[in-house]
Amino acid sequence: MAQAQGCVTLAAMRAWISLAALFLAVVGLGVWLYYKPRAPEHETYALSGLKADQVTRIRLERRHAAESSRSETSATQALRAPPAGAIELEKGAEGWRLTAPFAARADAVQVDRLLSILESRSIARYAAADLARYGLHEPPVEITLADQTFGFGAANPITREQYVLTRGAVYAIALAQRPALPRDADALISRSLFASGESPVRFELPQFTAALADGSWSFTPSAADLDANVRNAWVDAWRHAIALSATRHDDRAPQSNVLVQLKDGRTIALGILQVEPELVLLRPDEGVQYHFLSETGKKLLSPPGER
Repeated sequence: MAQAQGCVTLAAMRAWISLAALFLAVVGLGVWLYYKPRAPEHETYALSGLKADQVTRIRLERRHAAESSRSETSATQALRAPPAGAIELEKGAEGWRLTAPFAARADAVQVDRLLSILESRSIARYAAADLARYGLHEPPVEITLADQTFGFGAANPITREQYVLTRGAVYAIALAQRPALPRDADALISRSLFASGESPVRFELPQFTAALADGSWSFTPSAADLDANVRNAWVDAWRHAIALSATRHDDRAPQSNVLVQLKDGRTIALGILQVEPELVLLRPDEGVQYHFLSETGKKLLSPPGER
């Protein structure tokens, strides 16, 4: 009897040992599978070996399609199509600037969007043959970054891919990777009223003047009864003014001027082109006019603290 019980106990122990070993094996296999290097589901192809900080020249060129749709008149298409021609930008010590078709400070965010094509990867790469199939026999848009050109062709609405011709091959990138292409050069103008290195020290408006002296801002007529934070907030509204849009000067004559003296001794005469239904300020030294909301205009043109 005792011998039989001993045999049962020994068998039970062996069964538990087997289960424990099996459990450890399963755990080990799970750990190995979890940490095992995974091969990518799809091979991807880089469109470029360039990095954004290596690019100091950008050229964007649009071409109008040679053939027009039969359902639209030529006049309708002229209204719908972005203007053709080349847009050129260069990067200097003070940042990006438009150099063609006119000179102006460039919007850094918009430039970064153009440069984003350098980070794009494609899950497909085709030989550069039968380009008409991809809308690339005469790419409607080409971007040249440094010395590499990217031609943008048709977009496939089913696969949600954009066809791009570069480095002697056709790539299919996700539409989400396609850079936002500006409609025209105006869309690339910086909307900041002042450049990053321009520091105003005096504002002379038609009704009052603000000047920086000994580290604090004073106003004439006096605004000494106002808290320094209120006065500084008014100055900061000017210093960091960002317009809703910036366009080339439309040749209107200013109604009056705001004289702004900078720390480097230069004086800019900002022209007030209009105040309603929006404020439009002209920088004649740049030939650019800046469009602000009417409410923003009231804050900029009124003494601090005035409602």
